[in-house]
Amino acid sequence: MVCLISAYACVSLLRHAHKATGRTRHLWTGVAALAVGFGIWATHFVAVLAFRPGYTFAYDLLLTAASLAIAIGLCGLGIAMAIRGTNRWDHFLGGAVVGVAISSMHYTGIAALVMGGTIAWNAPMVGASIVGGMVLAGLAAVSAMGVGWRRLTLGAILLTLAICVMHFTAMGAANFDRCFPLSADGELNGGWLALAVAFVSMLILGAAFGSVVLDETDRRRTERERAREAADAVRLSEVSARLELAMTHMSQGLALYDAEGILRLHNRRLPAMLGLDPAQDLTGLSFREVCRLTIIGPGGTEAADTEERVEQALSQHLPLISGQGGDIQHSFGDGRTLRINHSPIGDGSWVSTTDDITERQRTEAAIFHLAHHDGLTGLPNREQFNERFDMALQAASAGDDNVAVIAIDLDRFKEVNDGYGHAAGDQVLKTLAERLTHGLKDGELVARLGGDEFAAIKSFVSMDALRDFLARIETALFTRVSIGDTTVGTGGSIGVAIYPEDGAERSKLLSNADLAMYRAKAEFDRHICYYEREMDEHARQRREMAKDIWTALEQDAFYLVYQVQKSVATNEITGYEVLLRWDRPGHGLVSPADFVPVAEECGAIGAIGAWVLKMACLDAASWPEPHKVAVNISGLQLSQVDLIETVRAALLRSGLSPKRLELEVTETSIIADKNRALHILRQVKAMGVSIAIDDFGTGYSSLDTLRSFPFDKIKIDRSFMNEVEVNEQSKAIVRAILALGRSLHVPVLAEGVETTAQLEVLRAEGCTEAQGFLLGRPGAIDWNDALEPTLRTSAG
Repeated sequence: MVCLISAYACVSLLRHAHKATGRTRHLWTGVAALAVGFGIWATHFVAVLAFRPGYTFAYDLLLTAASLAIAIGLCGLGIAMAIRGTNRWDHFLGGAVVGVAISSMHYTGIAALVMGGTIAWNAPMVGASIVGGMVLAGLAAVSAMGVGWRRLTLGAILLTLAICVMHFTAMGAANFDRCFPLSADGELNGGWLALAVAFVSMLILGAAFGSVVLDETDRRRTERERAREAADAVRLSEVSARLELAMTHMSQGLALYDAEGILRLHNRRLPAMLGLDPAQDLTGLSFREVCRLTIIGPGGTEAADTEERVEQALSQHLPLISGQGGDIQHSFGDGRTLRINHSPIGDGSWVSTTDDITERQRTEAAIFHLAHHDGLTGLPNREQFNERFDMALQAASAGDDNVAVIAIDLDRFKEVNDGYGHAAGDQVLKTLAERLTHGLKDGELVARLGGDEFAAIKSFVSMDALRDFLARIETALFTRVSIGDTTVGTGGSIGVAIYPEDGAERSKLLSNADLAMYRAKAEFDRHICYYEREMDEHARQRREMAKDIWTALEQDAFYLVYQVQKSVATNEITGYEVLLRWDRPGHGLVSPADFVPVAEECGAIGAIGAWVLKMACLDAASWPEPHKVAVNISGLQLSQVDLIETVRAALLRSGLSPKRLELEVTETSIIADKNRALHILRQVKAMGVSIAIDDFGTGYSSLDTLRSFPFDKIKIDRSFMNEVEVNEQSKAIVRAILALGRSLHVPVLAEGVETTAQLEVLRAEGCTEAQGFLLGRPGAIDWNDALEPTLRTSAG
């Protein structure tokens, strides 16, 4: 019974594995292997437990387990070969491997018997047992791969016979007369083996039950498929009726013409879409007659050109009908637009569908307008500007006209947004757009490229025409704008580049116009600036410098020098200010005033500032005396929250005490974004780092800035020291700053002290600290002098 049940489970699961794919096939193959492997093993040991040679057997544990593993492994291999086979011989070969598994398991199981003596084997019967098992198992696999329950049952019976024939023939080939009972370590007694066999038998019953459930599921699935086919036939009939209903109520006009061009079928929507009476039956009319009725319209009165229009329509439609098909759009006098599509069937007949695309065209036109115009002002956007610019250049190259491109950037527009709100800013932009486009002539275009950036094109022959256009633009920009009860002053910077003198292609001309516009923005005495070649050279030089700055960063070509800071009263060293130097290859020493603005433009100032801070802290940490080191922070650095981590990292890496680091910031850099700057400075000051306000007196000199943040030092700009000893006005300003420092309990340092007289004035006025060429020029610090370090002065 165990053998029969396991055989049935095996062939049933083998079928399921053959139908499955991917991981599911591997799963069913494994389950089938387990079912038949356990079945062979259980069949063998049930029989061995029933075998009575006159004494009780014991069983070697390892060999008993090995026999089970062999049965499962080889059966899995045979089953996998059978289900992947493409013909009967492949299936037979896979079943034969299962037969080999039966023989291998049996003889391993016999070897697991623990007993003395030797078993006498009948070689021919041993061979017959192996061959018999392989042949019957191969036939079982061939039968199981067939269709129907009969082939399934036959396969199970043949596999049962394979197992039984092999076992009983093999037992008949064995003679146990010369064997006797024997005990050994690691043996398994009959009781435990009986429990194992019982457990395996339960597993086999479970597998068989599962295979029966699967077979029943397959049978029910087949019945459901047949029922579905019957339901599909009913549904098809219903769909045919619904199709006729849908055709009647579909939004398109539908028409079927035969090979002679006669209308054989149409829906009710077609006459209405063609502008005819919806109740009119067009069946039986030719395509020409349908075209005529559509052109004549519902009134039915022919015009003088009716025939000509009919022939024109036929010349458009007939090539599509006789060819591969396609669609044509027709616009009518009442504003309707129809799209008619012809689809040839192949026998000369065709199907025509008619769509009303009036609303779609309106929507597409609106989308096209939005894609080519600015949403706020209605001016052409950058895409349309570039298209029109290219067209103007092509026309100019073919004729004698010149083309001017004008870059326009509004001045102080951010102040309008900040002071009156973005709604007011939008109103200003719309008003300026209306003024700029008012009275435009042929060859003139004004576009908004984004934000407060505009551009214009002017095709002209004489410069007077260009000057007139520029004058109109300037008037539009500099006329005050009324916003409710408020009047806002506006203005702009205008740059002009002319084709072909200033460039031959669009990008070059736009770039040159931008250069001219930035020149106009930098100059206070004019608002319109024409491009000059020197501007391009200046921009080229700045680009080359930017490239060299990045190279210098990569090659570590920057270096630091230090300028001493001393107490005015005692002449003692109070600290050093670090200064950045760059010996640019091929150009010599470059002033920071020249290369720092370029570094800010190209984005290198952050990396340079971090390097300066790191190296200054490392140098200061190596000094034998605990003097302070002062490091300048640029406005761009102060606008970035990363400055906090940069300072922290420099202190941690160098081991420098935060009390020995002083950061110098200008009031201008704080005003740019006061809240952000003060937040960052508070975070840095919380570490213990000192904060000094640099160049005080040259910027806003706002007392609110000093009130908003507790600075640790005020630095008087060097410009006030030039004539402080002889100019009473300069002396009064210095005296006022010193008094302000004393009242706020903030020490004051004067920069640019170059004469003894200047130092004496500072001492008399009670200045705290000073620095300048009189006290020490910038250079590298030499600590060899035990009394006072000296500076090895650097050039520049």
